Amino acid sequence: MNTYKPRRPAQLKPDQIELIESGEDIAQASELAHTTAVAVVPLRADSTIDAATRERVLAMIQQDGIDSLAETWVAAPAESLPGILWRGYLLREWVRRFPEEASHRFAAAQQAEVADTTDRALVHAPRSVKALWDSVFEGNFTGDFAEVLRESARLTDFIGRVQPEWIASDTHPLATAVTRRDTALLRTAAEFRHGGELLVGNQLH
Repeated sequence: MNTYKPRRPAQLKPDQIELIESGEDIAQASELAHTTAVAVVPLRADSTIDAATRERVLAMIQQDGIDSLAETWVAAPAESLPGILWRGYLLREWVRRFPEEASHRFAAAQQAEVADTTDRALVHAPRSVKALWDSVFEGNFTGDFAEVLRESARLTDFIGRVQPEWIASDTHPLATAVTRRDTALLRTAAEFRHGGELLVGNQLH
């Protein structure tokens, strides 16, 4: 299921794909997803994406935002960089587009005291986690991406322990295969957490 409708075209334009390919034949969607993901968050100095390609992708972000690029990550597995970025994109869009709902769910979790005092002190408000993803999606992120994933895991787990459902309807603007799963918030939290572990182990690709 993926009924999500982005603000910009869901598919990259042919001329944009040509720019990203940079003379190479990207035959499969997974390769395109990896190329755009590594351009956004270069994990290693010896990245498989060359500097010219990265610059072209970052120029697209500056011109059009992250939305079209994010659509290349939809089908990527959760244990991959593009799959984790897709989940981060959905979380950021949820908070951006539905701030009152996100804040209400966060406040409800606080009132329910679903975590002990130490754990709860580590959970930042939705707007703070959104700000982290905003910085990631500006392109060429150089901060502590593992911490972004940890913050995202804490938030989704904290909210999900009161109400694990994320998106309630298939007609919701953010209804996707990720957000409409059973216990979607808790499963997404586990994926953020696992992604952070893979990242620390240099196994997130």
